[in-house]
Parts: sequence; C-alpha cells; structure tokens
Amino acid sequence: MSASLSSRALSSHAVFSMPELVIAIEPHLDPPELLSCVLVCRQWNETFMPFLWETIDDTLFSWRHILKQHDTDDSKGDKDESWLRSSFVKHGHLIRHLSLSWKVSILAAGLSGQCTNLLSLSLTTSVLNKTTREAEALSTAKNFKPEDGGRTEGERAQKGAIGPVLVPEFEGLFLPRAAMWRTVAEQEQDWSTNQHLWQLVRSNSSLRTLRLSLSEAELCKMATIDVVYDILSSLKDITRLESTTYAIQLDRLLDRVPTIQHVQMDSVHVGVDFTTRTFLGLQTLVIKTFVPSRLFLELLHSLPNLEHFRLIAIDYHREDFKNVALYLDNTPSRLKGLHFNIGKSFDFGKMANYILPWLPDLTELTLGWLDSVTARALTTYCRSLQIFREPGGTQSTFSLDDSREGSSHLEVLLQECPQLRVVDAICHRVDADRMLALPWICHRLEVLHFQIVGVYRLKFGEQKNLLSILSANDDETHRKLTNKELEILDKYKRGQDQQKKIFAQLALMTQLKVLDPGFEWRNLSQGYWVQYYEVEGQEYVRYASPYADSLELTLPSGLDQLTDLVKLEVFGFEGINHRLGDQELAWIAVHWPRLRVMRGLQEDSLPMLEPDARRTELRRRMQELCPNVRHRSLLQVPEPYS
Repeated sequence: MSASLSSRALSSHAVFSMPELVIAIEPHLDPPELLSCVLVCRQWNETFMPFLWETIDDTLFSWRHILKQHDTDDSKGDKDESWLRSSFVKHGHLIRHLSLSWKVSILAAGLSGQCTNLLSLSLTTSVLNKTTREAEALSTAKNFKPEDGGRTEGERAQKGAIGPVLVPEFEGLFLPRAAMWRTVAEQEQDWSTNQHLWQLVRSNSSLRTLRLSLSEAELCKMATIDVVYDILSSLKDITRLESTTYAIQLDRLLDRVPTIQHVQMDSVHVGVDFTTRTFLGLQTLVIKTFVPSRLFLELLHSLPNLEHFRLIAIDYHREDFKNVALYLDNTPSRLKGLHFNIGKSFDFGKMANYILPWLPDLTELTLGWLDSVTARALTTYCRSLQIFREPGGTQSTFSLDDSREGSSHLEVLLQECPQLRVVDAICHRVDADRMLALPWICHRLEVLHFQIVGVYRLKFGEQKNLLSILSANDDETHRKLTNKELEILDKYKRGQDQQKKIFAQLALMTQLKVLDPGFEWRNLSQGYWVQYYEVEGQEYVRYASPYADSLELTLPSGLDQLTDLVKLEVFGFEGINHRLGDQELAWIAVHWPRLRVMRGLQEDSLPMLEPDARRTELRRRMQELCPNVRHRSLLQVPEPYS
C-alpha cells in the first residue's frame, strides 16, 4: 500500500472512531443510505450497522417485497426464510424500535430470541399481509369445492390444530381459532406465531411503548383477558400503550401497570367503583369513539393529572349536566388539551356552557367547527389557550350584516386570546372588514391557517380598464372620467387601502413560521358533475375558479409590509386570486430567507386540467431565485409545527 493510500485509510478510521461525528451524521441518513454505508468497508460496517438495525418497520422500503416473495422458488439461496431468520438472529440485539405487521416477520423475530433490547414495539396482524405462497394456497383452497374434496362450512368452523406450549406460563391461556381454509401445518404455525408474539413482548422488560392491533381471525384467541394484564404488569418501564384489540378495563390497567402515562384504545371501559378512586399517573387518553357525557366527567374526576384527552365526541345526556359540579367534586380539571374528531353536527353549545367553565388550564383545543358560543366561552374561561385547530371541511362565515357577536367566530379568539401560538383553521373563512374591526392581541402567533375573503377586488373587465383609467387620471390633459370609470377607480382605491391594513395587521405577527391564507378551492373528486370544454381541439375538465374576493399579494397592495416576518418557513396561497409577479417573488427571496415551502405554484396533477403557463413560469422563476424552496400543496405536506 502506498503511503498516500495508507494515510487516507488511517484518516478514515480515525474519523469514524469519533462518536460525536457519527452521531451528527446518522440522523441525516435514511435506511437505504445506511445500507450503502455498511457495504463500503469493514470499518464503516461496524460503525453504521447498529444504526441500520436500530429501527425496523416491515412495511417500509424493501421489506414488503422481501416478505411477500421470501417463500418463492426465486428467493431460494437469497432473501429466503433462512435469510430472514438468520438476520434477526445476527442483528436482533441491535433493534430498539420494532414494528411488525407480517406473521412471517413476527415469527422470525420471536424465534431468534435476540430481540430483547426493545424500547418500542408495534405488533399488527392483517389479513392483507400474505406471502405469495400463502395467497396462492388460500386461493386454491377457496376454489376447491366440497364435492371435489374441499372443506365444507362445518369443517371450516372446527377448531384449528395446535402445537406445543412454548413456555409453562402460556399453558391454558390461548385458544385456537377456526380452521377455515388453512392447512394443518398453517394452523400449527399460527399457534406457534401467536406464542412467539407474546413471548417477544414478555422478553422486553425495558419496553416503554407497546402498540397492539391484533386480529383474533389471524392468529389465536385469548382464553382470558387476564393474560394481557399479567404480561403488561411485567413491563416495569412501559409508559405508553395503544391497543385496538382487547376490551381493556382502564382502571384495572392503571392498577396493574401504574407506570402507564399514555393510553389509546378503541373504546373505554371502567369498573363500578371507578369514581371512588383516583389514578395519578395517566397524562394522555385517546378514545376512538363517542364517550357518554357522564363517563367523560367521571374520567376528568378520577384522572386528575390528565393533560390531553382525544375522542370522537361527547354523547350528551341532559340529566348529566345538572350535576357537573357533583361529578367533578366541585374541582376544576387540569386538562390542557381537548381534541374532538367530528364536524359541524356536534352540539358544541353544551360543551361551551357545561364543560369549558371547568377547564381553566386548557391550552389546546381541536374542533370540527367553531361556533359563536364556543368562541366566546373560550375567551371567558380558557384565557391561556395557545393552540386552536379546526381541521374539518366546514366553513363558518357570517354575512356582513350579522352583528350577533360583533365579529366572526375566529376573530374573537384572535382579538381576545393573547397566548395563541397556532391557529390551524384553513377551512374557516374570515371576512376582511371584520378582521380589521378590532386589533389582534395574539402577537406570538407561529402558525396561521385561515382564508381571508371579502376583499374589494376588481372584476376581470374592470381590471383591464384600470390602466387606462389611471393613465387618464394622471395625464396632464386630465380627461374627465365617466361615472363608471370613477366607480372602478374608487373600488380599486378602497381595495388597496383595505389590503394594506390587512398586511399591517399581519406584519405585527413577527414570530410567524407558517402563513397560509389560501385553500385548495377546486373540487378534487368531481363525481358525476364533471363539466368539459375544448381549447384548440383538446378536451379539459372545468374546475372551479379561485376565490375572487381574496388578496392580490402584490407589493403595491401591501405585501412589502411583511418585511419583519424573517422566521417564515411556509407561505401558502392556494385558492387565492393572486397577482404575484417577478417583483413579488424577488422580494420574497430577499426578505424571507428561511422559506422552505411554498403552496400555490406547485405542479398540478389533476386529470385533464388545462395547463397554466403563468403558474409554470412563476414556479420556474421562484426555483431560480430559491432552489431550496419546495412547491407543495397543503394536502401533500403534513404540518411540521405543533
């Protein structure tokens, strides 16, 4: 080896012997890149192999293809069953976060006996995840009629075959499911896989997070729910449980596993003496169903340290709200986050009158629809509100002559909740004049999603005439304008003045990271109401036009007042009838140096959409000015801020 090559080899060894450097590099590499690193040389293999196997999810990257094909003839000697099992034997001890949804991978991980250092474990059984050979065998069995020797309905309903018990502790805990179309060998393997699944849980006493979404139609049945409590109680460090499978009784779970802080279940069950006790450890509760109003209040009472509660909605019963103080023992809840996953049909008035007065510490609220009663209640009882989300598809705009509240619902929060940091209500339309009626006091806003409508804008024909009107107005000859022209000029000036005031209001929000006053306006699922038109013999679908009464987003209309929004990372204007041009894009490139996502100029993928040359040119220009800015739709990019 030459001195030069030897020196480079030693330098490489020295560099990757520095743990600080490796730790800094690793988060920027995805699994395919890590795989490339381990193949470079022995030193890199030793350095990056632990990172490659730290997190394994058998639904990502090439895992799905490997698992689906591993039992075919084409995979023999390559990534076959032997390779799969030996991989977990060799590297299982490196895994810290394991997510499995294929029975073959669950069995391989369990058989290895090496996956014992897990911090999080997610186990799912799905009828969809079948290998090629399993799918072929199932199809053949279903097509084999009883008269030709296939199984009758009675034979399919018989109990499946079982095998040996893996450990004495499992004796009598599991029951075989119906044989259905499975061969005896498949039945015995499912029996074994089920035991290895639970042994995998038992062998990770340091587990902190456990997610279970198991189908008894895929493996085995539980003889008793007690086994779940027994296994969970052996996990001394567990803090998070997500289960969509078993009817777990919440108070019994918290009794047996006092370390649990976060629970997610499809439904909630409690014992008869639940209300006589308190459970101090639980901080987050997610229930994927309606919760009766009495049980909702009882949960708030018996879980005094609960911080976040997420549910579909409260199933209100009138009698329960005559005794709210009694149910809560006359003690306000410490709840900080309340999140509903339902839209406008929910009766939020009852929540405003009966629930919010007992939530003085509430800082986060998610609703499907914000009504005036709830908005006013929030400003009265929840003055510490920081995050408001209205993700539903409804809109709640009052007409200009509606004066029941003096302002529309969202403005009530903006004008009276000084701690607001996030307003995520992109489906909520805010009238421009009402927005300007009173000053906003929430100057700490970081995320602002809502539509601004009601802007005084010229129609297309009026806009075309404006240039000649302005020229005549400035001309030395002072040509006398017609009444129609005077009306257009007055409308233009009122619109410019209105927009400058709007931008002045927004300019006060100097902490903004996300500013998105636009929304995808087109019907993305046209259904039976498709309308077509032709241009030069080419047929296109007629989608809706942008909102006509929205912001221009031009420098003359006040965009340049947003100079101090130097923290802005996301700017959206989908659905806005904007007049952005080269000057505006150049201004954005200079004054918003942290901008990373722009919504409004992205390439459209809607079927049979007429090409928009202006939009394409603006996107090209912005890519020249800011090549690091991504052009995405709001529907494509999950919100990065909480």
